[in-house]
Amino acid sequence: MKTFKPKLCGLFLGSLILGGILSSCISPDQPKKPVDLISENNYVDLLVDMQHIITWRNVKQDSVNADSLKQVIYDRYEITEQQFEASHTYYQQQVERQLVRIEEVLRRLEGESSYIETHIDSVKKLKQASDSLDTDES
Repeated sequence: MKTFKPKLCGLFLGSLILGGILSSCISPDQPKKPVDLISENNYVDLLVDMQHIITWRNVKQDSVNADSLKQVIYDRYEITEQQFEASHTYYQQQVERQLVRIEEVLRRLEGESSYIETHIDSVKKLKQASDSLDTDES
């Protein structure tokens, strides 16, 4: 079973940061705030969910299902892909705030990873205890 890999998360978040920095350097005009801007809290939640999809895609090598999962996420938050893209572009222009948002995404992903690893360890211990009981009874 594969677990969360910080290196993979770093690549994702690094690309978000780099994209934001490059787009802010290239585009002298700051984009206007979208009328249907996604709230910062929902945006951070979306980034966490999108990272789950990216991780799943990297593990399963299945872009078709990953794309359909993105649509499920958009439906869950009652937004469109265009609304996400516009909000993402807008938020990336705010480099310092975007770094804070990305740190929050990382914090949440690391918390999830820690929770999963703890759960896996407890299941392994239960299995070992069960196996040793089976061996003792033989």
